[in-house]
Amino acid sequence: MPDLLGYGVVQTLNALSFSALLLLNGLGLSVVLSLMNFVNLTHGAFYLLGSYVGIVWMGSGAPWWLAFPAAFLAAGLAGALLERFPFRRFYAADLMRWGFGAQIMTPELPDLLRGVVFLFDMPFPVFRLFLIGAGALLGLALWLLFDRTLWGAVLRAAVSDRGIVETLGIDTGRVFTLVLLLSAGLGGLSGALGAGMLAAYPGLDEEVLLLALVTVVVGGLGSFGGTVLGALVVGFALTFSKVWFPEFANLAAFAALIALLVARPAGLIAPPLRRI
Repeated sequence: MPDLLGYGVVQTLNALSFSALLLLNGLGLSVVLSLMNFVNLTHGAFYLLGSYVGIVWMGSGAPWWLAFPAAFLAAGLAGALLERFPFRRFYAADLMRWGFGAQIMTPELPDLLRGVVFLFDMPFPVFRLFLIGAGALLGLALWLLFDRTLWGAVLRAAVSDRGIVETLGIDTGRVFTLVLLLSAGLGGLSGALGAGMLAAYPGLDEEVLLLALVTVVVGGLGSFGGTVLGALVVGFALTFSKVWFPEFANLAAFAALIALLVARPAGLIAPPLRRI
């Protein structure tokens, strides 16, 4: 019984760490998808760029914790550049391959994040506990930013009626540029955090983009709580499907998610419709 309990606890924490990664990546996509009605299909490339920046930074000997803001800034600046100068034939994956190579890369984690802790005599990586904590703190910070600050109120108002907001003297173009920078930065930050779990390799950007889209759609467009719940549902579905059906893990998980969307096409937490 203790071994079974410990195994269940470890797998639950594995699911939570994966969900934390999905949450950060999904929130980055949700910012522009739900608030600005814009589908940013380069979001996976920002994740991969953040992964590479984090890996290179941690291997450089510089303070390891600065890898995360560096990844955020690198991806954010790339997002701002693309927002100003949209390269319609920009192939991010090719640039990644040219800049970082085609091999699988993993970060050199600092001593603080290495090793395991034992839960009911079952080992669990310290880095994944760090990922759970980082996901929770950053998720809370983003909720406060968008729902409890004047800037968040201005953004929501600009999405609802851009013309009215501009009559108040607010430059909505600058607001939206900052949103895209934040969205890309979150993609890069989640990539730097996720490199310790998923590594980094060409093609990962497409996989991550698919997971982010599924997370946002399952949770419900336009809902912060929906993205949180969607990340938990997708994270637990994929993690436990690999435990119960290792040979058909992705098929079983996505079949369950499709059935969920058939039952609730608007997502788990659909935002209230505005009646005019």
